[in-house]
Amino acid sequence: MVAAIDPAVLKFEAFPERNLTVMLFVEVTNAVDILAKLVDRTLEPELALLNPATVADLFTLQLAAHKAMVSHARNALVTHTLHSEVVFNLSASKHITESLRRYGMAETSSAVLVCRFDATAADVGAIRQLVQGREVDVEGELAGMKDAGLLKKYYRPGDLEVKAGVGTVEDAIASRIAAREVM
Repeated sequence: MVAAIDPAVLKFEAFPERNLTVMLFVEVTNAVDILAKLVDRTLEPELALLNPATVADLFTLQLAAHKAMVSHARNALVTHTLHSEVVFNLSASKHITESLRRYGMAETSSAVLVCRFDATAADVGAIRQLVQGREVDVEGELAGMKDAGLLKKYYRPGDLEVKAGVGTVEDAIASRIAAREVM
């Protein structure tokens, strides 16, 4: 029997009592069923389902999750749930539907990045039962799954921003996520 892979757990300095458990699945065969449950609001437990090709790195995911928790604490969620707010916050756009479509899991997805706030062992087990696919190490595999062309298309980093010695595409993405409300 293959040993289970430990999910990544992201912690938050401003919210020390909270965490985000992150799991990555490939060769997913039931994306249509999972999305149907999400749309019907019968998905248990509540999850953020992301397209891993559009997640630059775990830091930008952590930034999006932090923004979601701040909005939740202020009773100012833009979307219906804390978990959908994470998907929305990954976007540099203020358009909810476009953000969820671009950064969320699609019916044709063969890979999915699953996130759950404050996950229990039972939640992790339920996620593993829900997603029919092969779980892989998030920290080891996520970087190889990002689509650099798609990230450049969606975030439009300028040449100066990503010039050697100035910054990276990931830096530009983090800046856009963090500053979306003021741009």
